[in-house]
Amino acid sequence: MGALLFLPVDCPIMSRFLLLLACLPLSAHALDYHVELEAPSGVREVLLNHLDLFTLQQDEALSALDLDNIVSGTAGEVRSLLETEGYFESAVRLSREGDRISLQVIPGEPVIVMEVDVTLQGAVRQQPDFSRFLSKVMEGWALPDRAVFRQEDWDASKKAALKPFLLDRFPLAKLTGSRVTIDPLTRHATVALTVDSGPLIRFGTLKTEGLSRYPESIVSGMASFGAGSPYSQAAIVALQSALESDPHFTGVVVAPLWEERVGDVVPVGVTLTEQKRQKLDIGLNYSTGDGFGTRLGYEHYNLFKRGYTGSVAYDWKASRQQLDFGLGFGQGGDGYSHSVNLQQRHAEENLTITDAVEAGVFRIRQRGNIEARYGLEYLVEREQVQAAQTRNNRALILSFGWTKRAMDSLLRPTSGYLFEMNVSGAGGGMVSDTRFMRGYGRGALYWSPAFMRGTWLTRLELGQVWAVDAQAVPASRLFQAGGVNSVRGYDYQSLGVKNPVSGAITGGRVLGTATLEYQYPIRQDWRLAAFVDGGDAADSWQSFRLARAQGLGLRWLSPVAPLAFDVAYGARDQRWRWNLNLGLAF
Repeated sequence: MGALLFLPVDCPIMSRFLLLLACLPLSAHALDYHVELEAPSGVREVLLNHLDLFTLQQDEALSALDLDNIVSGTAGEVRSLLETEGYFESAVRLSREGDRISLQVIPGEPVIVMEVDVTLQGAVRQQPDFSRFLSKVMEGWALPDRAVFRQEDWDASKKAALKPFLLDRFPLAKLTGSRVTIDPLTRHATVALTVDSGPLIRFGTLKTEGLSRYPESIVSGMASFGAGSPYSQAAIVALQSALESDPHFTGVVVAPLWEERVGDVVPVGVTLTEQKRQKLDIGLNYSTGDGFGTRLGYEHYNLFKRGYTGSVAYDWKASRQQLDFGLGFGQGGDGYSHSVNLQQRHAEENLTITDAVEAGVFRIRQRGNIEARYGLEYLVEREQVQAAQTRNNRALILSFGWTKRAMDSLLRPTSGYLFEMNVSGAGGGMVSDTRFMRGYGRGALYWSPAFMRGTWLTRLELGQVWAVDAQAVPASRLFQAGGVNSVRGYDYQSLGVKNPVSGAITGGRVLGTATLEYQYPIRQDWRLAAFVDGGDAADSWQSFRLARAQGLGLRWLSPVAPLAFDVAYGARDQRWRWNLNLGLAF
């Protein structure tokens, strides 16, 4: 026989056991009740989204007593909610049988706005464009005549009434009166609002902090306003944006110093974190058929102690070399900056030897994520094909470029797009060998759908040259395709016009390439990629033949820029090629 063991309650083992049971979490379940709602569609969503009877239905902490209190207060809660929607005579019928609750709501007729009275007071009345402020107020007004009165629209209208003043000249504006009068018999409402603009505020001096390496003229030169200029929020935002994009600084905060305001004058504070005065860049890359390559770059951000930016960069591969010199001038108050570039390049590839020298002057305007660039370039080029045919071309080229970058991140893009277009041409005559016009555009779209992991990337590139004599167009202004950011699976610029005798590849007058790529995250900073590329460069669209490629890749989202390793198969010559590239696919 087995023995039974009885432990007294004051036994230490039993005490610990009972204490452990007391500390164990009890399983919680939400109250099981059902609500039947009968209400017009116009108010049904409001009740479902805001009424406690629905919003707390899945709350596990809700007790039976809590539910009783909610039910008893539901009628009043419904009426309060519907008053914000313009219904002031709502009828509510509520019944309950155990865990079943029936709610019937009859909102009645809504209150209609029949009169709007907006009054502007203060210094704005002495402004020559006073009527423009009133028009701006009414543009954002959400309660026009004959509209249903809603509390949300009334609040939005009051904010809209202040906005034009806060942004332009009158940042101290305030509401001095707001009134809604409702006639219960006619259900008509009169809304009245009074805005006091306050004094006209002017900018004081710029007060900068954090400058030690660079002259203050860099900052003041970018400001579109000076001491005594009327206050403008847009001008402050423009200065902030200009300084953020300037290479001299890594951190910028621009804000009015309201605590230092004297009368109607407020100084503007600019707090800066400076970039180091000099920077050296070293880069390596490799691709099949193109071999190893390196890039050496040097930048100085304070030439002549005037904040000018000077740069020199040398790109080397066994088949081509390029040397660039640049001189950049800071952005002025008109939003434009200027630069001067000089470039010398030498290339020996596809049985063609090309030497070129190019100089250019550019005028650039940056507004948010949009850049516009105007250029005047002079190009002298010598092209020797298979040691038999030599072309010496020169051209004075006018150009216009436009770029927009709208992405969630430039280093780790998952959504957004990039777009660039460029139009350029030469007029012939004494300084150019022929007249031509060149159009070029490219874009990339990143998309990460909510219903699946990963990111889709699509890229499209198109270009065409119109020329009186295509042979006299500089080779650098014609098109070739192949390689990174073009058609992977083919050597760099190996797709073009092939000479039937020598086999040399030269540039064509038309270009088209496209990419579809899917990137799948495998770790925080790593993605697998599968892609399909296609494209060609040809002498005309009639002779255009699509070269296809597909492959796999690996992406490392490094702190500097995305690093891409790709292996691709070119269907035209049935070869596998691989390449390594640092930067976005654009």
